[in-house]
Amino acid sequence: MKKFLKILVHPVTMITMVQVTWTVALIFWILFFIGRYNQVVELARSTGARPQDLVSWAPLVIGILLLVFIFGGTLVLTLYLARQYILNRQMKIFMSFISHELRTPLTSIRLLLETMRDNELDPEQEAEFIENMLLDTDRLTRRIGSILNASRLERRLLPMRTEVVSLDLLVERFLEGRRTAIESAGRQIVARDLPPVAVLGDPEQLEIVLGNLLSNAERYSPPGTDITISLSTFGRWAALTVQDEGQGIARSELRKVFRLFYRAESSEDSIKRGSGLGLYIVKGIVEQHHGKVLARSQGPGKGSTFIVQLPLANGKTG
Repeated sequence: MKKFLKILVHPVTMITMVQVTWTVALIFWILFFIGRYNQVVELARSTGARPQDLVSWAPLVIGILLLVFIFGGTLVLTLYLARQYILNRQMKIFMSFISHELRTPLTSIRLLLETMRDNELDPEQEAEFIENMLLDTDRLTRRIGSILNASRLERRLLPMRTEVVSLDLLVERFLEGRRTAIESAGRQIVARDLPPVAVLGDPEQLEIVLGNLLSNAERYSPPGTDITISLSTFGRWAALTVQDEGQGIARSELRKVFRLFYRAESSEDSIKRGSGLGLYIVKGIVEQHHGKVLARSQGPGKGSTFIVQLPLANGKTG
């Protein structure tokens, strides 16, 4: 009963009921007017008067226009409130995730520092502790950077400096730094078909795009699978493709994955499903580069493919 009442008093439910009420009122208004008009026509025939002299269509037209205007306004309000409701719900999930992601490395760093303060450590142990703290610090930096980038994209304030970027060299350099970390988790990075490709863009932002796509592929791919990266050109476009053999994406979610705070449903622990920022940032940065990003999947359990299309520096292949 409580759940039913909660649904009943929900703003979206209330506005939907108002919409239905206005629609019913409009139908009854039209039926009432037509009924009265038919009566007037019968009266006019019996008296020899003209029906248009006895009744005007103006009240019907004005009433319909008024009700249609109210219906349109409440429909827009309903869609807006529904969007805000979904965004607020996703924001709560995001805050839960991000608090965990920020608290965990901070707790780890504090524990390591307290251990170093209270115990005599040999140089090897001390070096290992410092390395772990640096890794946790990098993790914190990436999370905070994602939040800042998402905020700047939302306000269209993400700075961008355009230059000719050798996309193949950028991918190779990036993989050199990330390959060990990814492969140590049991996944294999396969760089296939990396021909020389030059695009116009900001190399730092393009690294963020590649990093987020790789992180997404790593998060949703089980150990022992491949993550394949390739480059190609067609017409005046370059295409960067990141393909994994992971959980895949349902057809209904292919477009939703780029929304702010959106996280695909998964049977895995929700904390492992990401912040809902990575692909949103990818889409925003790619669009700033006058490109587009596509998500493809044959369905759950069949892997995912993300294709980033960017304009070539010379405007054509070759």
